[in-house]
Amino acid sequence: MADFFDTSAQSDLDLLHSSIRNHSELDNVVDRVEHNVIDHYKQRKQVYHTVTGKENLYGTSREIEVMLLGYDEQTPVDSDADLKEALKYTIADIVSYVLRTYDRQSGVESIQQGKRSITYRRAASDSRSWQDGWSLPLRNFDERTPLYGI
Repeated sequence: MADFFDTSAQSDLDLLHSSIRNHSELDNVVDRVEHNVIDHYKQRKQVYHTVTGKENLYGTSREIEVMLLGYDEQTPVDSDADLKEALKYTIADIVSYVLRTYDRQSGVESIQQGKRSITYRRAASDSRSWQDGWSLPLRNFDERTPLYGI
């Protein structure tokens, strides 16, 4: 069951696009989207690599944490009120997008050339297929260490 978006609360349903508020897959998609949003912000905390002379110092924490400012790992429903509101709006936007494109086929089902084949699927509920800008309401809460390389 979703912690941040309640499909039985009218105030949460009002955030969804009007055409999908009674969709048969609403509860399933909300749960999956919420899980994937939270999973997108998971990262190992305090993992660092420092080279001083010939010593390599590594962080000892290998625990994976949700890197959202104000997120309560023990009881997510007790997270910061601003974060909960941002998560609710984010989930509503993504669920509206996913369910409005749920029955549409995006391109070709399958192409086969010799031994190679590729399959294009419908919009799934993972962050790679969501609309651009889906994470904007959460940008001020993002505490992930940026990945970079030289």
